[in-house]
Amino acid sequence: MTSIKYMTSLLTFYLKGEIRTEKNFIQFKAPNTILGLIPLGAKTENFTIDQISSTTTNFRLRLKYLIFGIFWLLIAVSCLSDSDTLAAGLICLLLGINNIIDAFEINLIVTTTAGKEQLIDFIIFDKSKAEMAEQEINKMISNRLDDTNNRQQTNRIVSA
Repeated sequence: MTSIKYMTSLLTFYLKGEIRTEKNFIQFKAPNTILGLIPLGAKTENFTIDQISSTTTNFRLRLKYLIFGIFWLLIAVSCLSDSDTLAAGLICLLLGINNIIDAFEINLIVTTTAGKEQLIDFIIFDKSKAEMAEQEINKMISNRLDDTNNRQQTNRIVSA
C-alpha cells in the first residue's frame, strides 16, 4: 500500500489531500473547506484499477489568480506605507502571495474507462508528488494489462 500526501493550498498547509494505492484499488481523498480556510470534512472517491484508463499531469497558469494576486499585492504596498493600516496591509500581502502561488498549478488528471475525468490539484511545490502518483497509477494499469493479456503464441493445435 502506497500513500502520497500533498498540500491543497498554501494557506491551508495543515490540510492534506491523499492518494492511496492498494493492490487493485485507488483512493482519492481531498479536504473540504468553508471560505478556503475552515475544514469541513473530506471528499473521498474509490476506483478499482479496472476503471482507470489513463493518467496525465498538466502544468497550467491560472491568469485570474495571478491578476488577483498582483491586485492584492498593490493594495498591500499602499497599506504598509501607513502605520494605521499595517494589519490590513499584512493580510492583503498574505492573500496576494497565496493567490500568486496558487496561480501556478499542477493537475493530475485520471481518466476512467467511462470517460469521466478526476482532477486532482497540486500546488507548485508538490510537483514531484504529482509525478510520483502518475507513475504509480500508470504502473498499476500496466500490471493489470499484463495480467489480463492471455494471448500467447503456441505451435500446438489444441482440440477443443
